[in-house]
Amino acid sequence: MNYLPSNLSFKDGVAHIGETSLLDVGKEYGTPLYVYDWEHLKDNIDHFSNAFGSETLFRYAAKAFICKALVKELHEKGWGVDVVSGGEMATVQAVTGSLENTLFNGTYKRIEEIEFFMQNEGGHISIDNRYEIPMLEAAASKLGRQQPVIMRINLDVGAETHPMVLTTGYDQQFGISIGFAEEALKQIYDAPSLLFSGIHVHIGSQIKDPERYQKAMSECAEFLYKHRAAIQAEVVFDAGGGFFSPYAGDEVDHELKVYADAIHTGIQEHWQDNYRVMIEPGRALVNNPGVILYTAGALKDDRGEKPYILVDGGMSDNPRPAVYGSEHKLFNISSGKNGEDAMYAVSGRHCESGDLLVKEAMLPSDTESGDILMSTST
Repeated sequence: MNYLPSNLSFKDGVAHIGETSLLDVGKEYGTPLYVYDWEHLKDNIDHFSNAFGSETLFRYAAKAFICKALVKELHEKGWGVDVVSGGEMATVQAVTGSLENTLFNGTYKRIEEIEFFMQNEGGHISIDNRYEIPMLEAAASKLGRQQPVIMRINLDVGAETHPMVLTTGYDQQFGISIGFAEEALKQIYDAPSLLFSGIHVHIGSQIKDPERYQKAMSECAEFLYKHRAAIQAEVVFDAGGGFFSPYAGDEVDHELKVYADAIHTGIQEHWQDNYRVMIEPGRALVNNPGVILYTAGALKDDRGEKPYILVDGGMSDNPRPAVYGSEHKLFNISSGKNGEDAMYAVSGRHCESGDLLVKEAMLPSDTESGDILMSTST
């Protein structure tokens, strides 16, 4: 089941990752609690590195999950980090000593975040809108710095994914519409403290079809080719992230090499040399190696067909079921549970009717208050 941590096993009904009992971990550190299969996560990093090759600029999307240990592991493997906030920047800077291999992304960038990024040798800034260009120029000029930037464009390439995780299309808030990209590019070239370094597109999350990446990269390369005379240095083509990660065992994911080949094929339809690919995997690294532990509270058996189990977490630690209906498997990992499977609805502790983690969870019929439940995928 490729949606589970690779080193997960059950011993007398108790979940373990390697030799570590998750029941013991939950009792020691309290719940709700994220727990990661570290070896699985490191393997995922290596799989991306091998599939895309050493010339790729890897920028892990910190919004998926960030901690200092993960930043250290990524840094040691030659990866950088894609950040969207000052807090994420501070975490990276504390571990690596600089933001040299960091991409600053996002639709709203605070001036204090911009200056912190530049003061700490920040790598690339992805320009999301034309409003940012004079703000970035002023900050870089003030600090006596020439700041590398890439320009995020919004393409209408479409993607077969949930509309809540689709990030391209003319009705989306991300990036500069392709019709205004030429004007924005001229603004960047007219800003002496900004160094245009490439182009960026992010088509969405949970993208199953590699051809969507090929189409997006082809359109990016076609746009840049029209302006090749003004481009003197190596070009970065940032394909974003969104690589598919399974949530249920019956979902099929592509080999990563298929995505890598599609990206290069798209670029080389219009741009053959002197470029590097950048990617921003996030969920695809940490989703399946991770689980969330909850403690069961009240059980309500007066709700008709299936009883409710109320847990001590919810949409604050996993907003995905409420936002776009992601499906997670639940296990009761407390020892001594021998009841036959019964159907429960499992909801969080927040005063929102949408705070329903799993609508139809199959759990032992002797599940009771105080039991530790494990939710797959983070």
